[in-house]
Formats: sequence, structure tokens, C-alpha cells
Amino acid sequence: MKKLLKPACIGLYLLMLLFFFVVGLYYADITDAGKNQGLAGGAIVLGYGVMFAGLGFVASFFMAYFMNLKYIKILNWVLLIAILSTWAYKFYQFQQRDKDKPDIEEELKPKPVSAEAEAVPVSATMRIGKRPSAKATQPVGVFENGGMGFFTPNFYENNTLYFYGNLNLEKSLMDHSPYDSITFKRNQYNQFEIATAPPWLVPDHLKLDYDMLYFRVMSVTEEFVEVLVNTTNGQTSWVSKRAGKIALWPDFLLGVHSVEFPPGSAGKVKSKGMEQAGEVNTPYQFMKPIRIKSDWMEVLLIDGDYKKVGKGWIRWKKDGELLVMYNLLS
Repeated sequence: MKKLLKPACIGLYLLMLLFFFVVGLYYADITDAGKNQGLAGGAIVLGYGVMFAGLGFVASFFMAYFMNLKYIKILNWVLLIAILSTWAYKFYQFQQRDKDKPDIEEELKPKPVSAEAEAVPVSATMRIGKRPSAKATQPVGVFENGGMGFFTPNFYENNTLYFYGNLNLEKSLMDHSPYDSITFKRNQYNQFEIATAPPWLVPDHLKLDYDMLYFRVMSVTEEFVEVLVNTTNGQTSWVSKRAGKIALWPDFLLGVHSVEFPPGSAGKVKSKGMEQAGEVNTPYQFMKPIRIKSDWMEVLLIDGDYKKVGKGWIRWKKDGELLVMYNLLS
């Protein structure tokens, strides 16, 4: 029994515990144990790690009892090298992921967007409403054909988003068959990406490295949402309302990074939410929405150092026309 308390044996217990914990995590990943489990997915994967670690820890006592001390020391080195190699590999993967992703600080800094950039089909800085042409000088979003807000699919819970057509609104979802779909998968960095998609898919916003996929909502029913699936030709399709989340314009705008007046706009920051209120002349870099009341939006005025320098009210829509542009990330 004294053998079981020797340093080499104690090292074996700890190394087997760590090694099999890692094995359990990899096993859960390979078998997709936490897939489509929502918030419980992480706990399930961790549970596999703990279960495997427990088995390895128990097995290490039998190994320490029956194995020669010389072979235990060799096994300890093998386990240590395996653990360090795995750590080095995962560290390399994280380093590569960070290189592939844009710098967060740079992304959050406000940047001017040219009209040419505005015409790109998929961008994190696209505007509400009709897509302006490359020659547009005032890319002001409008509500005419601009929809009611945005729909974003829940790809954490469902790896497929189905598209439906030719609906009979008097029948339920189960009475309809989809004609096409998008499928999602996780890449080597555990980020979502599109595995398959229709060739006609051109959503308003697609930036899955930030978990962003937004379709403009054109109409809603009890079970379906009509979304704009191609912003270049106006094609729409139907999706299940339960397949994602709807954010109407007020909810959506309150969640963006910032808003701004279009180039050439006569928009002003007011002290109150009314036309006759006085103007706020505090210099600022961008505006952060914090409240929406009817046609008016209360905003924080932020300087270039991301510090609040004041606040005020701006008119964000009038007579069905959107008077501001928004930035999702920058």
C-alpha cells in the first residue's frame, strides 16, 4: 500500500485525471453531444469531461497497484507530453482564430461608409430600407418596402432554417412543406457558418463571426414570417416564426451600436422630443440610442474616446420615412 503513496503514483493519479478529462471533452465534441441543446450544451460537454476524468482517476489506482514503478514513470511522461501537446494545439487554434477575426477595438470605432460600400449585398454597416445605388448621395432608409423590422434565425437551437412558399394562411405550419433551406455548422473555432444555402440568398446582414444574420420582416402571421431573402431583386419567402426572433424597428434600433444622420441631412439633436425644442450643440462623434418614443429617439452623445458628452433627442422617422442610418458594429 505504501507504493500507492509514492510521488510517481500520485503524479499518475493527477495526470490520468487531467488526460481523461480532455478525452471526455473531445469525445463530446466528436459525437456532437451538446449539439442543439441550447444553454445546456456546455454543461453536457463538461459532464462528459467529468465522467471520463472520474473513470481515469479510478483506473489510475489499479494501474499504480499492478504496474512496475519504472513503467509508471514512463507512463507519466507520456501523459504529460500528451496533455501539453493538446494544450499547445488548442492555443495555436485560438491564436489563428484571433488573427482571422478583426480587432474588436477597431470594429467599434465609427468609420465613414462610402456609397459604394453601401451597395455591397452583405455588410455589417448596411442601412434600413431600399438599398441605394452606387451613385446615391443620401442613403436614407425608408419604410416603403422597408419592412417592419428584422428576423434572425436561432441557429444555436436549429441547424436548419426552412423556407416556405405558396402559403395557405388558413392552414398550420405542419400542413406546409418547405421548398428550400439554409443549414448551419460550427467551424474549427466553434463559430457558426453557413454549410449550404440557396444561390439566391442575399440577406440584409450576414456576418456570422459576430452571430449576425438578419432578414427584413415584410409581414407576419400567427405562425409564419415573410422575410426579404434577396435584397437585390426584392424576393421574399416565408419562415416559421418559432425558428427565430423578430425585432421590430424600435427594438432593433435600440440594440445597434450607433445611429447617425445621413450625409446632407438636416437632422438636429434636440433638447426634447419635439420640433420646437432647442438644439443641442455639444460636439460628438456618434449617437447611441437609449429610448424611443413615437417618432423620436433619445440618444447619448459619445465622443471619440467613447465617453458620454451629453444626450438629446432626434427624430428617427417621419411620415413613414426613416431619417437616420444605423451601424451594427461600427
